[in-house]
Amino acid sequence: MADDAAALQAAANKFISEVWGLQGAAYLVVGLRYYSRIATLGWRKLAWDDFLMVLAVLVYTAESVMAYLVVAYWKGLANNAMTDEQRAALDPLSEEYTLRVNGSKTHVVGLLLYTTLLWLLKGCWVVYYSRLAAGVQKMRYIIIGAIVIMPVTYISCLMVAFFKCIPFDHQWQIYPNPGNHCMPAISTIQTIYVMVMNTITDFYLMAIPLPIVWQANLPWKKKLVLLVMFSGGFLEMAFGILRCVSILTLGDTDPAQSGYWSVRESFVSVVLTNMPMVYPLVRGFLESTINSMSRTKGNGSNSNPYGSNGYRLDSRNRPGRSGSHTGHKHPLSLPGDTRWGSEENIVRDSDMKTTGTGSSNEEVGLPVQHPEHVEEGRHRKGGVSVEIKSPKPKDSKRDNRIEQSLEANRIVVTHEYTVVDEPEAMYKTRGGKA
Repeated sequence: MADDAAALQAAANKFISEVWGLQGAAYLVVGLRYYSRIATLGWRKLAWDDFLMVLAVLVYTAESVMAYLVVAYWKGLANNAMTDEQRAALDPLSEEYTLRVNGSKTHVVGLLLYTTLLWLLKGCWVVYYSRLAAGVQKMRYIIIGAIVIMPVTYISCLMVAFFKCIPFDHQWQIYPNPGNHCMPAISTIQTIYVMVMNTITDFYLMAIPLPIVWQANLPWKKKLVLLVMFSGGFLEMAFGILRCVSILTLGDTDPAQSGYWSVRESFVSVVLTNMPMVYPLVRGFLESTINSMSRTKGNGSNSNPYGSNGYRLDSRNRPGRSGSHTGHKHPLSLPGDTRWGSEENIVRDSDMKTTGTGSSNEEVGLPVQHPEHVEEGRHRKGGVSVEIKSPKPKDSKRDNRIEQSLEANRIVVTHEYTVVDEPEAMYKTRGGKA
């Protein structure tokens, strides 16, 4: 008995450490989300999903507290895992009776918080997708369907939680045996129903971005990253199924299984929901680190971070120009759909199959096309030659030159450039070489 008690206490301590470790990691991810959003858009442009996430964090914290109470204060006990003889013999004034009643009540609250958190996070996804797919006409009805389905499924889960056991206070009854449906730690109907609704709604949510990303005009590397990121629902579903199986198979011997897996699934859901907002920040950090390492290895020279013969087009036009976004389609739109009006920056115009590149926080606003009218090393009339004055090593024998034909001869530079309109005669005197 002493060994069993010591083992249970060790398991409880391990779980408590896990609960608060996951809590801290979730806070870090959410903090990075808000840092990325505010640094990119400013706090005045925070959207509804940003406010829903604050509420979700509060609910997640309350859920973790309930899981902690079940293990640390109520010793993992509830009104299940007892024979009819044990129920009849248990003194209502005993400590175990109090622990089981309080444990059952805490399970009831914890399950309501668990369900509320999952559907709050689904609400964040719906708001985010509605913003990301703004202007993509084929997605309009799918988004409207999500706006209807999510509240309906949430309300149905609450109805199961409140009406599976009538009267409600039988959910912490010890004697007589209230039945499986009145044991919140192992209730079969509630566990399976919430898992099924969670799985169905996750599939529906993933059906919004994945077809668009699959058909988007993006390089395969970028497309694969987005497919993996938007397929996180599969991981959440896996944790939901593991929770369901653990409760139904081990719950009668270890009532705390419900709290264990609820907290783990909730953590995974919080992290996955924030990944689209954290990803641009991580991507920018990695790109900055790689560029810094590349410059360091380049013999100490302050070389062009965008490549020896490449340059960057920013989203700002020259004075007198307007409509910087008139030439680009939504990177996630299908051919023939509509223009991009979203401020989201997971997919930059630099990820599209064009010749331009974009910054990590701004979208490229200039329509850049391949120079189709450049033949046999010669410019047609009106061509533009761009000479880059990037710092070079002392032993460099000539300046680096790049020739690019731009629609409407519009170019915006982010490095030190000289733009020269060369007459065709001068071009011939140089032998037609770039």
